[in-house]
Amino acid sequence: MISDRRMYYVKPGCEEAVVELLKGEIEGNTIYTHSYRIYTSYISSYDVVVVEWEFEDLQEMQAAWDAWFAKTDITEFNEKWDELTERGGHGEIWELVAQR
Repeated sequence: MISDRRMYYVKPGCEEAVVELLKGEIEGNTIYTHSYRIYTSYISSYDVVVVEWEFEDLQEMQAAWDAWFAKTDITEFNEKWDELTERGGHGEIWELVAQR
C-alpha cells in the first residue's frame, strides 16, 4: 500500500473552501476509488490542508495522476484552486510496511 501525502498552503480563512473543493473533486470522479483523508490544522501550522490518498502501488498512483491531469475540466478546478491557495507546500510518498 502506498500513501501519497500532500501539504497545501491555503490563503487565510480559506481552509473550509479548500476542503470542500477537494472533497467535491475526489468524490465527483471515478479516477480515484480508494480511501482518502483530508486533514486541517489542529495543533500545527496555520492555513494548511493535508491530503492523503491510498494506492496499491506506484504504478496505480501514477496512472491515477495521469488520468486526473488529462481531464478536460481541469482548468476550472485549477482556477478555483489558485484563488484559495498559496504557492508552495510539499509532497511525500510512503510505503506501508506493517499494520495491525
